[in-house]
Amino acid sequence: MPGESNEWTVAGLYTYPVKSCQGVALQSSTVTATGLQYDRLWMLVDARSGRFVTQRQHPRLALIQVSINEKHGVLELNAPGMSALQVALHPTDLGAQVPVRVWYDTVMGRRCSADADAWVTQFVGKPTHLLYKDPDCPRLVSRYVPEKCAPQAGFADVFPLHVTTTPSLADVNSRVPSKLTHTHFRPNIVLSHPCALPYEEERWTRIEIGRDAWSLFITSRTPRCSMPNVDLEVGKMREDKEPMTSMRTFRCVDPGSPSFVCFGMQAAPQSTGHTVWVGDSVVVREYGEHSLTEPL
Repeated sequence: MPGESNEWTVAGLYTYPVKSCQGVALQSSTVTATGLQYDRLWMLVDARSGRFVTQRQHPRLALIQVSINEKHGVLELNAPGMSALQVALHPTDLGAQVPVRVWYDTVMGRRCSADADAWVTQFVGKPTHLLYKDPDCPRLVSRYVPEKCAPQAGFADVFPLHVTTTPSLADVNSRVPSKLTHTHFRPNIVLSHPCALPYEEERWTRIEIGRDAWSLFITSRTPRCSMPNVDLEVGKMREDKEPMTSMRTFRCVDPGSPSFVCFGMQAAPQSTGHTVWVGDSVVVREYGEHSLTEPL
């Protein structure tokens, strides 16, 4: 499109194996049916209410470090004052099936183990389960889905991938009291361009990534909750409610949902099995409008 930059670079890749806990920076990742490999396949759930647990209610989850050990086939969780917890990276001995509500979807999970439940219960301070996304119960995404695309999701809020760009983050940082990193917005793919304008990504509908030019559909803006207000160093909500208070003055931009603060774009791959690398080239192939006329 005239006046816009259509050649970008993958500047960062992140997977968040346990929803609302720390992410893992990657140099490369396989694109699976539910997003980057291992992304949001585990989640904490309130044992009494069955609701998923996030930093919105428990900002201390930001202190849980997650590491992937593929050689030994384990996912390890570490947190202040806690011994390490290890769970199987590719679990086969799954526990009871548990239905859990993730926003507007009922998603099926499986309990990992009694030890895992005890660990997350101790950290959260109330009865909590650690669930693994049930591999036998696909969660299909139906809203804002383009033709020739049938995305699935794990325990992500909606779509399997989330994209942010460095020019847009720079613009936000020029308008908020304290500098933010992409980590505050939990993207899977960060794109950079040396001279692009902020928010150009909000006009994209399809991009191609890497040498094999696999297609990624850009499906909608990402409406933000209060999680960017979490001070990630201490695991507490900021008392000044920043950056969301400031962002409300300039990022309520979606024509279908003008009350939502938006940053980043939801995305879905046309196909799976590709490998994405930091440094991959990205070309914008299709443009269009986005409007959140119904909930994600």
